[in-house]
Amino acid sequence: MAPAVKIRPKRLPLSDESFRKIIQRNCLYADKTKYIHDMINKYDCCFLSRPRRFGKTLLIKTLEELFLGNHELFEGLWIDTDSDYAFQRHPVLKLSMAYSKIYAKDDLEARIESDLMDAAEIEDVKITANSYGEMLGQFLKGVNKKYGVGGVILIDEYDAPVARHISNRKLAADNREVLHDFYTSIKRNIDFIRFALVTGISRFTMTALDSGPNNFVDISLMPDYAAICGFTISELDELFSDRFKETLDRLKSDNGIDPKANEDTLKAMISEWYDGYSWLGPERVLNPYSILNFFDQSSFDDYWTMLGVPSLLSALVRERPMEFIQPSLDSYTSKQIRKIELGGLDVAPVLFHSGYLTIDGQVFKDVIIDGKPAKVKALSFRIPNREVGGNYQSSFFMQAFDPDNKYFTDFTANLPKALSDKNSSELARLLGILLASITFYQHDTSESYYHSVIHAAFIAAGIDVMSETPGAHGRADMAVFLNDRVRVAIELKYRHANPDEEKDDPAVKAVATKELAASLDDAERQMTEGEYGESLRAISNKVICLALAIRGRTQVAARFVDIQSMPPIWNMRRIRSFTATWRDCLAVRAPCPMSCLTASRLIPS
Repeated sequence: MAPAVKIRPKRLPLSDESFRKIIQRNCLYADKTKYIHDMINKYDCCFLSRPRRFGKTLLIKTLEELFLGNHELFEGLWIDTDSDYAFQRHPVLKLSMAYSKIYAKDDLEARIESDLMDAAEIEDVKITANSYGEMLGQFLKGVNKKYGVGGVILIDEYDAPVARHISNRKLAADNREVLHDFYTSIKRNIDFIRFALVTGISRFTMTALDSGPNNFVDISLMPDYAAICGFTISELDELFSDRFKETLDRLKSDNGIDPKANEDTLKAMISEWYDGYSWLGPERVLNPYSILNFFDQSSFDDYWTMLGVPSLLSALVRERPMEFIQPSLDSYTSKQIRKIELGGLDVAPVLFHSGYLTIDGQVFKDVIIDGKPAKVKALSFRIPNREVGGNYQSSFFMQAFDPDNKYFTDFTANLPKALSDKNSSELARLLGILLASITFYQHDTSESYYHSVIHAAFIAAGIDVMSETPGAHGRADMAVFLNDRVRVAIELKYRHANPDEEKDDPAVKAVATKELAASLDDAERQMTEGEYGESLRAISNKVICLALAIRGRTQVAARFVDIQSMPPIWNMRRIRSFTATWRDCLAVRAPCPMSCLTASRLIPS
C-alpha cells in the first residue's frame, strides 16, 4: 500500500501583493470577489480608506485583473462559480500616487501627466493636451472609442502627496488642489468610465473632492464592505486550519505558549494579539500583515507596529504630542470622521484611519443643527488589540521627542522600581539621562514643556499617571498610580539655566546643587500646604509625595516624602467646612450619618 501523500499548505504571500502572482504561485488567498462583485455593480466611483498593509494594493490589483478579463485567474473563486459576471475586457488606468521627490506643486502635476502618457502609449491612444485634466479626458474618450466600453480607473495611495508633506502645509495644500482638479476631471468624464476606485489611508484629502467630484461613494464605513480587506475569524479558520497544529507545536517547543494549550487556546491568543479592527461590519477584522508573519515565524510579535509610524502621524505627533499619547476616545460624529481639514486634524480620527484605534461602539450625541438640538449617531474608539496596545505610548513618545533608544530603554526598565523603592538618586539619574538624550524640541525650556515630557515618559514606561490632580487646596502637577495600594503625588519645579551654567565646573555645580535644593524645598512646601496627597489617601493605603526639580536641560533632583509620616493637619478651614455642610443637611432635614465629616475631610472616606 502506497504511503499517504502529505498535502503541503499553500504558500504565504508575505511579499507578493500581486493577485496574479498569488494565484499562479498557489499562494493563500482570502476570496474577496463577492465584495468586489457587489461593489462594481452598485457604484460607478468608490473611495476606500484602510490602514497601511491591510490589503488595499491587493484589492486594486485584483480589480485590475478582473477588468482586464483574465478569467483564468478567478477559476474557483466566488465570482466565477456563484455569479454571472461576464469577464469582459476593459481598458484599465492604474496609478499609484506614492510618488517620491515631490518638492513643489509642479512636480506632482508632471508625475501625473507622465503616468497618463505612459498609459496612452500602452493603449495606443493619442494625447495632444498639455494639462493632466484634459489628458485624462482624451485618454478615456480614446479607449472608449477603441474598445467600445468604458475605462476603469484604479488609484492607490491617493493621499501620499498630501500626507507625506503634512509638516509643509503650503505644499500639502497645493498638492491637494492638484488632486482635487484631477478627480474633478474624473467626474467630467464619467460617461466614459465603467468603474473607478480610489484607496488610501487618510480621509482628509478626500475633503477637497466633496466640493468637486462628489460622485465618489465612501464605502469605508459601510457594513457590507467592512471585511473587503483583511481576515475575519471565519476566514482565519478556513485559510489557516492546516497550520494550527504545526504552529502550536512550534510555540510549545519554543516556550511561546502554555504546554497544555490546544488549538482553541491558540486561536484565542491570535485574536487577542491581532484581531479587533471594526469598520461597523458584523465581524471584526484581523490584521492581515501580522497574521501572515505570525504563521510564517510561529511567534507572537509586533509585526505591524514594527513597520514604524506613518509619515502623517510622525509630523503631527511632534506638533501635539500629548494628544497622541493620550488621545480622547469620546464620541465622534460621521462628519468629524469623514470631513477633516488640514489645519484642524482631530487626533482620534487620524489614529483610527491609520490603524492605531478602532471603533468601539456607536452612541448618540447631542448636537445643534440649524439652531435646534438634535441627536446624531457617533462613534467611540479604543485600541484594537495587544500588538498595538503594547507599543502605542512608547512609539508615539519616541516620535514626539526622539530620545536615544538606549537611554529610553534604561528609563522604561528601571523607572517603576525607582518609584516603588523611593530611590530619589536613581529617579534623578533616569530622568536626567532621558532629558539629555532628547533631540527634538530642545529649544523649549518652559516648565510646561518638561511637565509634558515627564508625563509622556511615565506613560511610555507603562506608568499610570494623571496631570493636574486636585488636592485639598491646590492641584498636584501629576499623580502616579503605582498599584492598587500606592499613589505618588508629584510637584515639579523648573529653573532656567544657560548652557554655560550647565558645564562640569565645581563652582557651577555648587550653584546648581543649591538652586535644585531650593526648588525641591519650594515643591515640598507647596505640597504640604496644599495637602496634595490628602486627596489620594481615601483611595490608597499609602501615599507618597515626590518633589522634582529640573534646572536647565539635564540637571534633575528628586526628593520623596511619605505623607503618612506627617502629622494630620486639623485647622479651622476644615472645621468651617464641616459646620457649613452640617447646617446644609439640617436645613433640608436630610439624614447625615458621617457624610459631613467625609465631605469636609475631617475623617478619611
